[in-house]
Amino acid sequence: MIFKQSIANSIKGIVGKPLVLILSLAFILVNTYLIAIDHSNLTLVPFALVALIVFILYTKTVYYLLIFLTPLSVPLSEYIGGLSFDLWIPTEPLILAFLLLIIFKSIHEQSFNKALTQHPIFWAIVFYLGWLIIASVASKMPVVSIKYTLVRIWFIGVFFYIAYRLFLTNSQNFKYYFGLFIAGLVIVIFISLYHQVGRGLFDKQSAHGSCNPYFTDHTSYGAALAFVIPVVIGLIFIFRNRLVKIGLTTITLFLLMALILSYSRAAWLSLVFGLGIWGIWFLRIRIRTILIAAISITMLAVAFQNDISRWLNNNETASSGNLQEHLKSVTNIKTDDSNVERLNRWISAIRMFRERPLFGYGPGTYMFLYAPYQPSHLKTIASSNRGEKGNAHSEYLGLMAEAGFLGAIGYILILGIVFYRGFRLIKNNPSIKEKPIILGALIGLSTYVFHGALNNFLDMDKIAALFWGLIALIVAMDVKYGSYRKSKPSIDTSSKI
Repeated sequence: MIFKQSIANSIKGIVGKPLVLILSLAFILVNTYLIAIDHSNLTLVPFALVALIVFILYTKTVYYLLIFLTPLSVPLSEYIGGLSFDLWIPTEPLILAFLLLIIFKSIHEQSFNKALTQHPIFWAIVFYLGWLIIASVASKMPVVSIKYTLVRIWFIGVFFYIAYRLFLTNSQNFKYYFGLFIAGLVIVIFISLYHQVGRGLFDKQSAHGSCNPYFTDHTSYGAALAFVIPVVIGLIFIFRNRLVKIGLTTITLFLLMALILSYSRAAWLSLVFGLGIWGIWFLRIRIRTILIAAISITMLAVAFQNDISRWLNNNETASSGNLQEHLKSVTNIKTDDSNVERLNRWISAIRMFRERPLFGYGPGTYMFLYAPYQPSHLKTIASSNRGEKGNAHSEYLGLMAEAGFLGAIGYILILGIVFYRGFRLIKNNPSIKEKPIILGALIGLSTYVFHGALNNFLDMDKIAALFWGLIALIVAMDVKYGSYRKSKPSIDTSSKI
């Protein structure tokens, strides 16, 4: 608050000074001359200054605008070809601006949120990012790794830290955050469905490109849909107004329809997995029971591995527009190119990990270096030797190949702490009014825990906003209602960014 006011007062103090008038006249003269000789670059300077002033004076509004625009962002390469880099616009420039603001604010106030530093998730994130930085130093492609790590840092800074501060101040802010994201996503869904109707609503191939350029493919689109559905269901139980409940129920059904028509098998299964997690929580099944069941299933799988392998190889059901056949094709590892290529990427990642288990090849380098590690018998039409067709299709295996086992442990540690603290919070505080959305956030995150085994999308602003935003909610509520109530740390609840 003090930081923002000091900047605002500085701006007001500058306006009206004789020096400003002289500089303005000089700018007009120089810009007029440049326009006359066909150089109009300086024309953008006033717009940039106005944008900067609006950003400083209306920071919270701009932040919510960023959340709304995140599902609608598009790659710069869609408009400008031949670039050696790419970024999502308009969101990533705004994200960078917010990250700089966080840094300047922390330096100006010489403080950081103390309650957050006392939470285990903070140190898990520090460990995760710290190891990515170390792995970037040891990277085979340092420039690629540094860029990758910076993207992770600004996503966490903006979608986790700022969101955490807002949610800690008032849990109602989560409704604005999530509601604006849903509003942007619904626009994308309508555009996608419009394209699908034109190409064939029940044609699997039409679903692949219908969400472009907002999502890179139907799998990331499906992941976002699976992510948000449990949270919207949680919101239904928060509101008392009947019309709002009906509206949220309608949105839920609409999102489910869009998820089905996305033809993303991983997204379908991730939502089923999330439903299973809810069932475990609802039935109060002990972790010990789950571990015993998991060990038993693993032992049975090992004992009957030959029969399972034979069954998998005999399944030749191809993915198609038929929903039943499309789902059955999940286990086809013989003729389904998507499944075979995924196996190819996984095995390549495991081979890379075996060669460099400690540091990996460097964050973000998998797609450029995995070609020599591909098993020849698993290559498909989607395979590439030029680093142009995607990543490891697994958050876990991708991190192992790029940042070694400690990188993967850092990511898994974040997930483990969030779920442990989140479920413990709603168990110990059953009467808190935010319980439905906390549970919805946990189930939403669980869909990506599953999805992360089959794909990796955390380098996308859309998925990062959901992933880190939901973690921010759980951590904020844990700080507000959890064990911290006993120690009563100093919690800065300023809503100003």
